[in-house]
Formats: sequence, structure tokens, C-alpha cells
Amino acid sequence: MTKIDFSQINKSTAKSFNQQRNVIKLLAKGKTVLCEACQEPLTLTVKNEDESGVQCLKGCTQINLELDI
Repeated sequence: MTKIDFSQINKSTAKSFNQQRNVIKLLAKGKTVLCEACQEPLTLTVKNEDESGVQCLKGCTQINLELDI
């Protein structure tokens, strides 16, 4: 039986998660963070479970937040 090696997938997933977490932290501190694709500023919105996340004006970047309410 062949063993599947998930280590590379796990590494890239962890790296992506950490990058997104750091963007959210910077925005929460009031810092300006630019979208990697369009260079527009990202905005952090925290309204309710359905309308919370990070996005740029053009929609290139979209990070949805799950809130425990």
C-alpha cells in the first residue's frame, strides 16, 4: 500500500494561514496593508458572522472570518 506524503501540502497551508493571520493582525492595529494583486489598501470589516472579513476594493483579496457570537 502506498503512503501519501502530505507534508508539502501541510507546509503551504500553514504558511498561507500565517500570512493571512498576520494581515488581519496588522489591519486590526490600524496599519495599512496593500493587496498583493492590485496594490489597493485592504479593509477589515467586522459586522456579523456573514459580513466579516478582509478585502480590497477590486475583490482580488477576500479573507472571510468566522466569528463566535
